[in-house]
Amino acid sequence: MNIQQFGQLIPIPSVPRQLCEAFARQMQPERAEAVKQRAIAVWVVSQYLDRYGYQSDYTQSSAWNLALQALTELADLEIKEDGQSLGIVECIPIADSAEILEIPEQAVIGDRIAYIAVEINPENTWGAIVGFTPALEIEFPELSIDRDNLLPADQLLDLLDHAKNIAEKAEKAAKDIWEPLKNYDWLKNLGEEWFTENRQAIIAQLERALLLENEAVWQIESVAQEIEALIGQFAAVESSKELVMNREDATDSKRQELRQIIGGLFQSLEDDDDSE
Repeated sequence: MNIQQFGQLIPIPSVPRQLCEAFARQMQPERAEAVKQRAIAVWVVSQYLDRYGYQSDYTQSSAWNLALQALTELADLEIKEDGQSLGIVECIPIADSAEILEIPEQAVIGDRIAYIAVEINPENTWGAIVGFTPALEIEFPELSIDRDNLLPADQLLDLLDHAKNIAEKAEKAAKDIWEPLKNYDWLKNLGEEWFTENRQAIIAQLERALLLENEAVWQIESVAQEIEALIGQFAAVESSKELVMNREDATDSKRQELRQIIGGLFQSLEDDDDSE
């Protein structure tokens, strides 16, 4: 524990501590300690966010469900503000000596918005958030992050502040983007079915760009490359070599057109913000 963490300690009273210990006693010995630590980590994150006005029900977490404890390694926690969900975070215990945060594979295949590292002292009398990483930074199969690369806990509050607005923007952008794209040369033969199948992937990439990219040029490029990859996957099934070749050519007019469409989309989102 460092001095900065000291001010963010969450005391763990006897009641939640004893409940978590009771969970462990019902598990096989090799799973008992991990089950207890995950349940405590969820409780610590819930209490930390409660300080800042966010709502969460730790008892609804997989880590507090006896049946799920036996089947999974999940420690999920849904965060709400004024009754509206901001998303689900994964609360992961990390030892004081650990240099890497290991993320459970089951937690990556889901709708997490962040992975939070929680340090718990050996006596289980206090816990502290030592850092986090946005879920959009983690992609299978890379399921770990160096402790030194974790963002500080106070930036988690910034993430939550922006989560609702970013999710709404991404949903709007995904809806708006199809109108110009459906007449785009590469997509004329794909139709509504292609967009329906790939809509969530497009939304995820839009959220990533809005959340993690500060420069408009990188926002545009990251989304454009994702859409090209999705189209390329379809094209591979259709044995379309031309598209694959075009994707390798940065000066191709079709690639430039795609970036103009996406750039106009991001500009419209900024204009909407300015008019509010």
